[in-house]
Amino acid sequence: MGFVQRALFTWFILLVFLVVLCLRLENRIYWNWFLVFIPLWLYDIILVTWAVIEIVQRQHANRLISLHHYKYYVVGILLKILSQITICLKLEYKWIPMYALMVPIWMLLVMLIVFVGTHLKPKPRSIGSNRSNRQSAAVSS
Repeated sequence: MGFVQRALFTWFILLVFLVVLCLRLENRIYWNWFLVFIPLWLYDIILVTWAVIEIVQRQHANRLISLHHYKYYVVGILLKILSQITICLKLEYKWIPMYALMVPIWMLLVMLIVFVGTHLKPKPRSIGSNRSNRQSAAVSS
């Protein structure tokens, strides 16, 4: 699937979710909150399937360098789904404490911090790219 098709599909899923969410919040429909979140879960299942297929293809081609990136993706998507489930449970049952709602979100944020911290590396500088080196070389010759 091309980039444009993926972007249009993503916006369509988001649009359907927001329409159903607005209808539910205005009490025009009386669906369970788990039904309201079905478009997002459908999208998440597609994302997990894509990531697993990429992992299998990369292992088959012996390209293990970026395999860990996809493992982070799968864990992140699963934590996002778990966050959505806890949000639905909180909206359906008011007695669930707020800290129980926030635990998957905190875990997701910690995982994102670790991922960015371990994969954000400065580009190595080449020896000839420093401007002062070029100027000093021009002056000495």
